[in-house]
Amino acid sequence: MIRTLKHLVIVILAIMLSIMWSKAAFAKDIRDQVIKETSLDEEVVLFCLQHCQGNERKGYLKSVSVNRMNTGYYHVAGKTALQNRQVIRGPFEFVLYDHTVIVNAFGTLNPDNCELRIDKVLVENDFYDIFNSLLQNQADVIGRVERIPNCRRFLE
Repeated sequence: MIRTLKHLVIVILAIMLSIMWSKAAFAKDIRDQVIKETSLDEEVVLFCLQHCQGNERKGYLKSVSVNRMNTGYYHVAGKTALQNRQVIRGPFEFVLYDHTVIVNAFGTLNPDNCELRIDKVLVENDFYDIFNSLLQNQADVIGRVERIPNCRRFLE
């Protein structure tokens, strides 16, 4: 189970890489395939249930893309939405708050050694700095290298 935002970012990138199947010369959106073939969307939902606020909170995968770079490496990008929403029900419905935090994760995969380096994580629309705080200034995420077992089978 995902416990921290940095772990979520790592899982997003690892799962994105594990389902890549071609050496596309352009960015290809593979979100639907990721949802179909992995549990990433379920992990995002669970993460939001633990960390988002409100009675109608919801986490979902917005996009996943892969792009072969001229160097032979692969640029991977994932975007998740973490909706924080509180609705008061009664004779009248009233939305107390509704804002969505977007987490963008970017990495570079070396297909020769199957190492994924996390290059950047951007958190957007984080009004109260809650999710940025969970990331702990990204110091322990940016530059981190994860080995993706048998990644080449997904790149050919």
